[in-house]
Amino acid sequence: MAKNLEQRVEELEKIIKKMQAKNLKLKKDLAVGDTFELIGLKWKILDIAEQGYKCIAEKLPENKKFGNNNDWKESSIREYLNGEFYEKLEEVIGEDNIISFERSLLSLDGQTEYGTCEDKVSIVSLDEYRQYRALLPNEEYYWWTLTPDTTKCNGNESWILVVCPSGDISGNNFNINGGVRPVCIFSSAIFESEEG
Repeated sequence: MAKNLEQRVEELEKIIKKMQAKNLKLKKDLAVGDTFELIGLKWKILDIAEQGYKCIAEKLPENKKFGNNNDWKESSIREYLNGEFYEKLEEVIGEDNIISFERSLLSLDGQTEYGTCEDKVSIVSLDEYRQYRALLPNEEYYWWTLTPDTTKCNGNESWILVVCPSGDISGNNFNINGGVRPVCIFSSAIFESEEG
């Protein structure tokens, strides 16, 4: 009987959190380059478009291996970000406020073998790093991009591009630990003021 009551209380708490998530409002008038806190991480706004606010988080507390090869679709980081990490976000802001977006897996040498995929949570590509470089200061650690150096068709599925502490780009083997900086597109609804 007590266990059944505990389960019902847990279910009610989840419902309340989801209702609160729908009413979550972050600071009004945030612009590109501004930061905000969400799920214990500092996020920076990289871009504002019709689809929503493209944001990057500071590095996660623990470094992670990329996976078993350099294909983002098979990456253990991708699995974590779109699984456990996504669930934390969804619990706070609601699934409707995390927008799915397409990821290009074009390699540094122009191979298209890995194609594209859709993510709710991702990491930057090399092209995005270059596009938003002015907003991404040098950090004191190496962090992953999702861009492979080349692909399996060239007999090499080991190397992925990383951002170095100096801000330049280098290759890193998939089984080396590196920093993870989540990227999401959040609905503009969570950035509206409570008054407006």
